[in-house]
Parts: sequence; structure tokens; C-alpha cells
Amino acid sequence: MTNRARILVVEDERITAEDLRDILTQSGYEVTAAVANGEEALRRAELDRPDLVLMDIRIEGKLDGLETARLLRQRLDIPVVYLTAHADDETLAAAKLSEPLAYIVKPFQEPELHATIEVALHKVATEKEARLRQRLLEQTLSAMETAVITLDRDGRISLMNAAAERWTGWRLSSASGRPFEEVSRLLDAQGNLLDGLILRTLDNGTMSELPAGAILSGSSGQERRVSGSLSPILDHEGRPRGAVMALEPISEEPEEERGSGAPRPAAKPELGGFEMVVESPLMRQVVNFARRVAASEVSTILLEGESGTGKDVLAKFLHYHSTRTAEPFLAINCAAIPETLLESELFGYEKGAFTDARSQKRGILELASGGTVFLDEIGDLPLALQAKLLRVLEEQKFRRLGGVKDIEVDLRVVTATNRNLREAIEQGRFRLDLFYRLNVIQLTVPSLRERTEDILPLAAHFLRLFAQRFKRDIRGLSPAAESAMLQHVWPGNVRELRNTIERAVVLEESAWIQPESLGITRAHEAPVSAAPAPLGLPTRPATPSLEGMSLEEVEKAMLVSALDKTAWNQTQAAKLLDITRDTLRYKMKKYSLKHQKGG
Repeated sequence: MTNRARILVVEDERITAEDLRDILTQSGYEVTAAVANGEEALRRAELDRPDLVLMDIRIEGKLDGLETARLLRQRLDIPVVYLTAHADDETLAAAKLSEPLAYIVKPFQEPELHATIEVALHKVATEKEARLRQRLLEQTLSAMETAVITLDRDGRISLMNAAAERWTGWRLSSASGRPFEEVSRLLDAQGNLLDGLILRTLDNGTMSELPAGAILSGSSGQERRVSGSLSPILDHEGRPRGAVMALEPISEEPEEERGSGAPRPAAKPELGGFEMVVESPLMRQVVNFARRVAASEVSTILLEGESGTGKDVLAKFLHYHSTRTAEPFLAINCAAIPETLLESELFGYEKGAFTDARSQKRGILELASGGTVFLDEIGDLPLALQAKLLRVLEEQKFRRLGGVKDIEVDLRVVTATNRNLREAIEQGRFRLDLFYRLNVIQLTVPSLRERTEDILPLAAHFLRLFAQRFKRDIRGLSPAAESAMLQHVWPGNVRELRNTIERAVVLEESAWIQPESLGITRAHEAPVSAAPAPLGLPTRPATPSLEGMSLEEVEKAMLVSALDKTAWNQTQAAKLLDITRDTLRYKMKKYSLKHQKGG
């Protein structure tokens, strides 16, 4: 049952009103008042706003129940459930005009009343959540300096910010609901339509980058060169429900100076010494979109991806490329700290809040005010703390443990997870409203096997780092070591690669890293044995032989093996491969993998 919902009763029969008060109170609701006329109902609602109004249609006074309900909706946005003995067609038709949540006919049974109220309150909460998501998206778009256009599942425009209105020559009020191609056109450098780019993002739920030399054509025929990205908007079940298009102008400078439109190098000493190695086109798309998001004032960003892919590094990138770069960046791993300690670490505590609280302590949320907080492994945050975090995100305020005063903060909150939050929502382990609040902007960090172009540059970077730290004269990787690294699957992603290079720098006795020092073997020389599986899951498939196979062929073979072992159950296959179900579905589409029934 909804926790202590507040209800105003409007009923001119005193005995019925008192009966309702008793029934509602015994059912766990709070009755704010029981009044007999519409004028008093409006006055009470303004003074002490309820969550719901139980309204008799025919009440005494100048305002009947229908008019009172209409004014409550119009002025205060308070929903109404009608409760009346009059159920004729004429009364029902008139009642529908005020958009009530439900209609209960007297005499009623208590279970019927209780069920109707619960359904009505659930509908109110759902509508409020939808309005909140819409408002968050509008705030995000208006805050971004780049031109931003959002599209629904059918490719129709739902929102545009001011920059997009200027560039396209359309007002949002006129463009809303129209297909994008009616409002503007995206062209490649040769003038060909790029409509396939939008369709791919909407169909596959994958991020796309505009090709170099892309052109945005407005309603007046004006054309401007742009760079940009299309990022999918996913619902809590992981299905594309639209897309966000972020576009930036490209200055008309000489071709040799302009280059290919690739993202600016991430490694800049002036950015707090922050360094990021990016070579692959796939990762460049992610970084390019992240740079645009970082420059905005959007307050929440969700990073998803497998363990070890570098979500923490991308979180720092977002901070150091934002206007908050001079303010603190503080990170905490929600899975590494017990629940009782995690609450005090996040929110702080007052002196005397608990036995060992001998002095006041400020929490991370307070210390990071003005800057960025990175909450890693957000999927492991306990439910009790999820509710408190939701308030911080919505109101930018909280109370220390044992405190009575609200503390206001100015935070950008970046969260990360390698768990499937959509499954956690279905299992009741993660709040749906918190998911939508975190998922204002979503970035998925690809695995290292999806961006093999980054393997050797990352290895060279870590080699220089550890050679300097351990004072070793190591010049680089031998050709054989490079080959071994390119053929390795890297289930631990960048974290595994970093640890591998650290080990090799310590153990290598020559000037060039040899394969033996890496501690990795080719799959066709030493197949990986299947690890014990969790209860209820099949064993992990052995890594297939790599001899004579391309990387894509190996990946496809592993997918088919996992799907076969789980009878093509996508959820179990994803767990077996230690990837999200969304990633699995994308890979299945990429390789056109379909279950042949009866085969």
C-alpha cells in the first residue's frame, strides 16, 4: 500500500463523512479533513495539499462536486475519485469532463474502496514520474549550448532547444510531432541524405557519429557544416524509445587544418593532468558525445558497460571537460562499503548521531558541492539509500545523519554500473523512479574486444607508466608480444590489460617485453576451462580455438555457444558471458543470430 497517502474527503452527509474518515484511517491513510462543500474543499486543499480527493458529486453550496473537481485539477493539479449514489448516464457523462481517476457508486464495500484508492494513487505516481522525466529532458536540452533535437520511436521530433530552433528555422511548437526530415535534413559531404543514420539508432539502440563533412540543411535552405552524435534513449526494459541528436558547428577553415572532424585529443596537461588514450572509431564516438555532454549543465549521467572498461576514467573525463573542472571530483564505490558506513560516507553525520559519532563529519555529497560525485556500482546501492539519493538528485539537498537542517548542494552526479539495472528493477532491487532520474543522459562504454585498435596504444601507455614507476629500462613490446595481445580476448577489459603490463614490466629481463612475461596464452594453445557456474546456470563456454579465425568469428562463436548452452535464453546467456542483455541483443543483431526452432 502507498505509504501514508493524504486524502481529503468532500461529503455533505455527516455520518457518511465520519465513516469514511474511520475506514481510511484504519486502512493506514491520513485524512487531512472532511468538508461538506466545494468552497471549503478548495480552501483546505490550498492550505494543506492532499494527494487525493474523495468527492461526492452532489454536495451543498454554490459549487457542485463536478465543478469543484475541475477547479482542483485546474488550480492545484489534485486528482479526484468520485464517490456518489448517482450513477445515471447523464451524471457519468458530466463527471468524465473533469477527468476523475475513478468512480465509486454507493453503497460500497471497504475492499472496493481500498483497491480503487490504491489504483488511483498508482496512476497519480506514474503520471508524476512521466512529467518529471519530460521536465528533466527539457532542462537538459535547454542547458546545452549545442543544438539538440530529440526524436520519438517513430523519428518524430519531440523536443528542440533554442540552438536547434535557430539552426532549423522552426519553432518547437510547429515542429513537434513532425518527422525530422520535414523540419531539417542531414546530408553527407556529397549532399546525400543521412536518414539511415537515424533509423539505425532507433532500430538498434546504438550510438552513431555523423561522418566528416556532414551538413544540416534548415527550412530556409541555409546549410551549415556540423559534427555530432546520435545517442539512443532507452526505457527501463532496454528498448529504444527515441534518440537524442547533439550537433555542433564546424568553422569553415582550410581542409588541412580542419582534419577529419575527429574528437579533440583527450590527453591535455592543463586538464588537471588528466590523460585518456583513444584510438578506435567506436571509442571516439563515445568520447566525442561525452565531451558535448560534459560542456552542458546536465546534472545526472549514467555510464554502463562491462567491468574494467574504464567507466571511472570516462567519469573523470566528464568532470575535467566541464565548467566544474576547478571544483572537487570525489568517487565512491557503492559495492565496496557496508550499508551502514556507506550512508555516513555519502551524507555525513552530526555529533551524537550514533555511539561513536564524537564530532560532526561532512559527507562526500557535501564535500563535492560545486563539483562532481562519481557513484560507481550504483546497482549495488541499498534500497533505503536509493530513496535518499533520489531526493538529492531532485532537490539538490539532504540532511546529515542525526541532522534536522537541510544542506543545499550544487552537484553533478555521474553513476556507473556493470549490472543490468533493468533486470534489477524487475526483481525489485532498484527503484524505477531513480533509474529514470539517473538516465537523463546514458553512455555505454564498449568492451576492449569491441575496440581492438585501442589495445596496443593502451599497452604502450601503461608500459611507459610502469617503466617509470619501477625504474625499468623497457623500450616496448616485441612483435610476438604485440601479436599475443591482439589475439587475447581480454575478458577483464582495460583493467586486465593494465595489470598484465604491470606484471610484464616487473618480470621482463630484456629491453623488450616478450610473450612469456605477459602471462597470457593463445586460446588455441591452452583452451580456457569452464569455470564453475552459479546455481541454476550452465557452465561458461570454453574459449573457442582462434587458429585461422578472425576476431569477429571468435566473438560470434562464443555467442552461439552460450546461446546453445542456455537454450537461447538471452538473460542466462548474457550472465554466462558476463555481459548485459542489451549488449547480447546488439551482438545478435550484428551477426544476424536467430534461433531456428526445431533445429
